[in-house]
Amino acid sequence: MYKIKYILTIFLFLISFLNAEELKKVTLQLSWFNQFQFAGYYVAKQKGYFKDYGLDVTIKPFHFGINAVLDVDSKKADFSIARETLILDRVAGKKVVALYALFQDSPLALLSLKKSGIDSIEKFKNKKIMTTVDDASEISIKAMLQSKNLDFKTLNFIKHTHNINDLINGKVDIMSAYVSKSPYNLKKMNIKYNIFSPKDYGFDMYSDFLITNEDLVKNNLQTVLAFKEAALKGWKYAFSNIDETSRLIFDKYNEQNLSLDAIKYEGKVLRDLAYPAKEKLGEIKLEKIQRIYDLYNVLGLIDKQIDVKKLLLKNSSEIFLNKEEYTYLNNNKKINMCVIPNIKPYSFIGKTGEFKGFVADYIKLIEKRTSFKFNLVRTSSFKESLEYLKSGKCDILSSAEDIKTRRDFANFTKPFIDISLVLITKDNRGFVDDITVLKDQKIGIYKYYSFNKTLKNKYPNHNFVDVNSIEESIEKIKKGELFGHIDLLLTSWDKIQENEFEKLKISAKLNLSVPLSIAIKKDDFILYKILEKAVDSISKEKKDEILQKWLTIEYKKEFDNDLIWKILIIFLVIISFIIYKQRLLRKMNDTLQLMVKEKTKELQKINADLEKRVKKEVEENLKKDAVLSKQSKFAAMGEMIQNIAHQWRQPLSIISTGASGLKVKKEIDGKLDDKMLDETLDKIITTTAHLSNTIDDFMHYFKPNKNKEVFKLDDVIEKTLGIFNCNVDDKEIEVIKNVDDISINSFQNEFIQILINIINNSRDAFKEASLDKMYIFIEAKVNNDEVTIEIKDNAGGIKKEIMDKIFDPYFTTKHQYHGTGIGLYMCKEIIDKHIKGTLEAKNVKYTFENRAYKGASFIIKLKA
Repeated sequence: MYKIKYILTIFLFLISFLNAEELKKVTLQLSWFNQFQFAGYYVAKQKGYFKDYGLDVTIKPFHFGINAVLDVDSKKADFSIARETLILDRVAGKKVVALYALFQDSPLALLSLKKSGIDSIEKFKNKKIMTTVDDASEISIKAMLQSKNLDFKTLNFIKHTHNINDLINGKVDIMSAYVSKSPYNLKKMNIKYNIFSPKDYGFDMYSDFLITNEDLVKNNLQTVLAFKEAALKGWKYAFSNIDETSRLIFDKYNEQNLSLDAIKYEGKVLRDLAYPAKEKLGEIKLEKIQRIYDLYNVLGLIDKQIDVKKLLLKNSSEIFLNKEEYTYLNNNKKINMCVIPNIKPYSFIGKTGEFKGFVADYIKLIEKRTSFKFNLVRTSSFKESLEYLKSGKCDILSSAEDIKTRRDFANFTKPFIDISLVLITKDNRGFVDDITVLKDQKIGIYKYYSFNKTLKNKYPNHNFVDVNSIEESIEKIKKGELFGHIDLLLTSWDKIQENEFEKLKISAKLNLSVPLSIAIKKDDFILYKILEKAVDSISKEKKDEILQKWLTIEYKKEFDNDLIWKILIIFLVIISFIIYKQRLLRKMNDTLQLMVKEKTKELQKINADLEKRVKKEVEENLKKDAVLSKQSKFAAMGEMIQNIAHQWRQPLSIISTGASGLKVKKEIDGKLDDKMLDETLDKIITTTAHLSNTIDDFMHYFKPNKNKEVFKLDDVIEKTLGIFNCNVDDKEIEVIKNVDDISINSFQNEFIQILINIINNSRDAFKEASLDKMYIFIEAKVNNDEVTIEIKDNAGGIKKEIMDKIFDPYFTTKHQYHGTGIGLYMCKEIIDKHIKGTLEAKNVKYTFENRAYKGASFIIKLKA
């Protein structure tokens, strides 16, 4: 008995040894320490998925100093995981290829503590940022910071210690981290934090690429495809069974001593990043990779151009089959196939009996990918094809919608096309935006279509009529028995072309589509798995190429002799009519020439009179413009004199008080103290000089100057404010400036007039508003040789009903004795015609010192 057991043990060992020899040995180098980030690979090994695909995988742990991409490039490892910086590795000449991108959005982000007050990227300036070289190199982080115009020279980058306590204890202000780990630790410690994630700023980058060596792809594509398929299968299981997978990591891959709860948290966050918007797991879109590459290029990080397509695994015509599937394929080369025989141009039987259409071309691709030979089983209708599949007369149905009632007898691949539904009507019907308005109309639907029931459920009050074919519906539409018919887009278009003389058209596109899959008989699960892989291997571009072919095909139509004769007779009648019309037109042309000569003489006389009238109107308009200009100047002079009077009030008071004081002192004491006399006289002299300067500014403003000059914008603003009264009801208006060092070559006096008018409007607005704080903000910036000056206040803004009138001449909201209504009109005229710039006004809402305000904003744009 013992001998039998011994022999049996030896036999089983030999069997397992021989099986092991069949497996292809490959290595996977991790890019970080064990955690849920690599769960799919642990699961694929634990569940035997790698073995199912003929692989014996060794997972190599990470330690500091490992460069996962370099190890794959140098062939120290067959596979590894790379970040979005993989593009830079490829630019640097590393021969690596991406098989899939696990995370559709990068998990990398920057963290700060709430208590630090760093709640926006703009506050990063001069802060200590703890990060790794790789983190700092990622384009998602760089682009996020660059989007807020941060100067990288103002950022203090510090080498990452991978110790979150450095952030908590204030050794650093900001740290880079995965959103799947550090936030969990901070939550457990009840520490509030801010996350700055690139995806929130519009930079959704791929991360955690599965990569391999270019040579391995060339020399052993089956191994590469096998590893990819097994790994994705592992990831699907891991994300669907997070609790079980977390326990596996906790028990077997936990040198970091992570808690089970922390591993589960990481799994849930990473699952969301892998499936952010129902994308296919691991999908890499060429346009997104190109966008990431372009970002690197824009930021000056690409020193030589590459073709990003070479970074990705090419769509191969091969599909990987495991041993069971490969055996099935060898034993079942012929597959009986039913089709839909009558939905042209998607799926139909041609005149010679061959299967044609988009679906037929797609099935030919499936044949190439699998080496199956599909044997066409003829049926007369879609209903009969379904019955044949159900009874086993067919192994597959080339195209059908996956609905619940069919799952009892069939498995369905992923949909390979979505077909829009449309409404056919007579061409005298209007376009229908929404078919809900047609509830009183009769609409035909083919009774065996799967969407028949869907439509009736969605529109229960509509009068849908079951028909046996689209042809039946078209006949009933012609007779007026039906308003229209709902069918597939290209099928409908094809029928309209066939019935081109019947005046039909597509009147609506429904917000519904029909997804078509390959249906496989329920008891043949291996065939289903093979076809599922084949469908998955065909790119969207290839499907679009096939569809485009059928969109552009022109179907030949047969014409009988009677129709040809009818067309010929109509053509001859048209030609005869054209010849008659030509003769008639020639005669009319001679008559018209005589009339034109007479009318020309009349027009010449009218034109001469018109020139005189135009000249007179122009002169009058010039006079009006001159009057407006003078009125504007006088109005500005009035405002200026009012301002000077206000500014002179206090200095004159000082002079009067000083003089009176000396007189009183003399009368009381009989003599004057020398010190008091000197101080008083100095004060009078200083004050008199101030009054003189005010007069100089006033004279300078009204001094005619038609020559351009270069002046500092800040000096002109200061000069304007210096002669301006910024008080309202004894309350001070606070003027806040933020003006760059800008020089302008223009008309200085006119520019001062513009500023005075705009500021004066703000001051008038403050008089009507009851505010405890009154602000005028003046900002000036240069951007791409354009100067932008914005003057805004917090007086509540301009009423909507008058916004489009404020630049009209003589328009004013003041009393007729207090305003001319030409100030803003002349500002716009000066800027448009003399300074060659633009002036616009709008209402704005903004925050200043943590308080919300609303006011009017005037924006002037000039060439620098």
